[in-house]
Amino acid sequence: MQLREISADALTEAAVEGHRELILIALVDYALSKIMSKIHYQAVEGKFYDTIISHFRAAREGPKEKTIENLEEVEDMVVKLDDKEGNFEENVMDKAKIKKASNLYEKGFSLRRASEMTGADPVKVLEFVGGSKIHEPQGFAGGGKNVERLKVAREAFGG
Repeated sequence: MQLREISADALTEAAVEGHRELILIALVDYALSKIMSKIHYQAVEGKFYDTIISHFRAAREGPKEKTIENLEEVEDMVVKLDDKEGNFEENVMDKAKIKKASNLYEKGFSLRRASEMTGADPVKVLEFVGGSKIHEPQGFAGGGKNVERLKVAREAFGG
């Protein structure tokens, strides 16, 4: 849960500042939280996590270029692990990109900008958003059914 909280905080900061390293932290932390919560990843060797920790330490101490380089190395490690151990066609990093892009979209970023910042496929972000309630304004009068929403829209636009 702490990884997810760090991920959310990093994403919010990145949204405001536009820092690539914060986007990478948000993505990697989210992906690692998913890996650590799945039973089929419990057999992952401690060496994997030790290497990730060393990259995080190096990222913290280095200049911006080295920070990004170390975080991208962690991203590559997560992708390779998921290719080897994962149970799904789409890897956990791609899922993290889609999830975080949808969070940025929810915060008011355009689909294009949210996708660019995270590296997510915009079509997949739209599919994710369309299957959620992110795209619905809070307090939308229509509630939950499409027929009711259409009725509200027709009333609003005189149709």
